[in-house]
Amino acid sequence: MIEDKRKIKELYNCEYIVSDEELYPLQKWYNKLIDKTINEITIADVLRMIRQKEFCHLAMAKAVEFLQDNVFAGETYDGELLENISEMNTSFLTIYSGELKSLLKDVLEKSEIHEWLYEREKEEFEDIVDSVLKKIK
Repeated sequence: MIEDKRKIKELYNCEYIVSDEELYPLQKWYNKLIDKTINEITIADVLRMIRQKEFCHLAMAKAVEFLQDNVFAGETYDGELLENISEMNTSFLTIYSGELKSLLKDVLEKSEIHEWLYEREKEEFEDIVDSVLKKIK
């Protein structure tokens, strides 16, 4: 990822959400997010960015970065990040097909030796991998 010290609000020219009323949790998160640099974005931020369809290209770039470190990355369970990516629009994912294919080429071997909490969790992860691979072909 490019080393950029600017905050997201500067990169994307966006404004804080302001209101006379108490802000909703998503609005508070958005205000905190746009005050971060790219390097300060967490897995939790990426997951929420994907779910909320905010800054999707940035979310994918960071997701690929996190998955390169740990293909089983997630906030609450192993494989959560890849699962969220698998639910994204196919045409959007094809933009990142090279990076995703590279990440997933030996993931099934890694899954075999990964310490899963239970067998079904492993099967679900492998289904997610298959889903992503089908979308990017």
